[in-house]
Formats: sequence, C-alpha cells, structure tokens
Amino acid sequence: MAGLVSVNGHVTKTVEAFIPAQDRGFLFGDAVYEMIAARDGRLLDFAAHVARLRRAAGKTRIPMPWTDAELRFECEHLLSLTKFPQAALRVMISRGTSSTLRVEPGMQPNRYIFCAPAPLPASSQYEAGLRLKTKKHPLNPRGEQLKSPFYLHAATAQVEAQAEGCDDVLWMNADYEFTETGSANIFLISRDGDLVEIATPPPAVGILCGITRARVIELLERSQIPVTERSLTVEELPRFDEGFVTSSLRGPFPISRIDKHRLHSTRPQAVFQHILRLYRSWESHEGEGNQGYGSPLN
Repeated sequence: MAGLVSVNGHVTKTVEAFIPAQDRGFLFGDAVYEMIAARDGRLLDFAAHVARLRRAAGKTRIPMPWTDAELRFECEHLLSLTKFPQAALRVMISRGTSSTLRVEPGMQPNRYIFCAPAPLPASSQYEAGLRLKTKKHPLNPRGEQLKSPFYLHAATAQVEAQAEGCDDVLWMNADYEFTETGSANIFLISRDGDLVEIATPPPAVGILCGITRARVIELLERSQIPVTERSLTVEELPRFDEGFVTSSLRGPFPISRIDKHRLHSTRPQAVFQHILRLYRSWESHEGEGNQGYGSPLN
C-alpha cells in the first residue's frame, strides 16, 4: 500500500510500519478513529473531525492527551512528505498495549496516523451510483455469536463497571435476558432442598458458545448432573443462590454479586465448589484416557 504512517510520531512507509502485536486496537478493536480528506495539502474539516474523535474517545474513556495543534501538525507533516493531490488520513487512537482484556491503570494510548492516496471517483462511478444491501446490525443480535476481535463495547463497559466497584459487565439483550459477560459465559445455580438447578443462557438469546462452557456442560451431564439451557431474566435473579462464569483461561470462576444481589458461590460447601473440582479433575486427567471425572452432587 502506498503512503506513510506515523506510529506515535515515528514516520515510516506503510508497508514498513511497526505496530505492536499486543496493541488493543489490533487485538480487541479497542480504539476510535476518524478519516480525514485532504486536497492539495489542505485538510478538509479538520477541526470537526478531531472534535468528533475527542467525543468518541471521551465516551469510550480512551485517553487522548494530544492537542489539536499537535495532531494537525502531524497530519500536515505527512501530507508534505507524500505530496498526494488527493489524500486520506486515518487517525486512530488505541487504548494502549496489553495482552488481556483487563484495562490496567496507567496504560498509555497509542497514536496511528495513516496517509494514503485517495483519487476522486471517476465520472462513470458517479453515473452508476452505489448498490446497497441491507443487513441487520451485529450489535446485540439474537442467535449464536461469532468470536470477533471487536471488544470496544466490552472494554468501555468494564471501565464503567470498575468505576462503580465491580469487575466486569453482565450483558442483557433487548428483552432483558442475560447473555454473557465481557469475555465469559455465565451459569446460575438455585437450590430448593435437595433439588439443584444449574442454568445457562442458550445460543438463541445472543451468546458466544464458549469452548469451556461446552466442556462444563459435558462434564456435568456425564456425571448425571442436569444442566438447563434456558432464558434467564433479571426479574428472577433473586431466586439464584450461586453463579459462575467460564472462559478458556480461567475455567469456571465464581460470581459473588450481580448488582446488589449477593451470591454464595465462594462458600466451601457451595455447589460451585463441586463443579470446580469436577472441572479440575478433568483438567488434570485430560489426554490420559481417564474417565473418572466425578460423581453426581449430593
């Protein structure tokens, strides 16, 4: 690709640019950006673009410590080096560099400004016009979700949750059904005497069907412990005594509170503790042909 890119002020050819492999914009889509047009070295509506970029950065709580003058100087410097008669500048601000979704204090944002040629459309293209196809927006859809690197909404919600003394967000769909957290599936547990219900949201409500989620369901069913995939709503939250999330890195992990509702998943005799032992037993014997994964709950 022709053009230049400035990475935190270091200018190189686009094809030679070094962008950190653990940049959050690359890993999680945790970034905001603007596309700015230039004609004969003149930036078009630069102030309006930067103002919108700052609004987006503010809403997503991505730090943007550079002044408008500094950003303008950098854009105009790239234009002076490339001398494209028509150019496109992509100004992208990522939250920073890290290997996990967790937003750590003191993280420094990364600044990328790409400058590439952008010839005006030919007259024949104007005459043909655009052919558009409608498609439902992928945000908050129903049905099973694909695994995507776009985590901007999850990261923003996590920052807001952390500001309120929580660790993560628990998403609900438009019908107030629980779906999943920012990066994990959820299970809720209720007990009525000797009766135990372990329930998890089904794919139809709009979840990513996690690998560890499926493994936990398999282990429970193999041990003759029933698991129900059903809609779980915020209205019935008070009836649940315990809860846990599942993810590939952490395995099953207990939940202690959802909003103001306390859960007792961390108690020594909690049902979750049996599930955790069941999972760890599988984990320690996985690949060894051992089928002794545990026994039904008492």
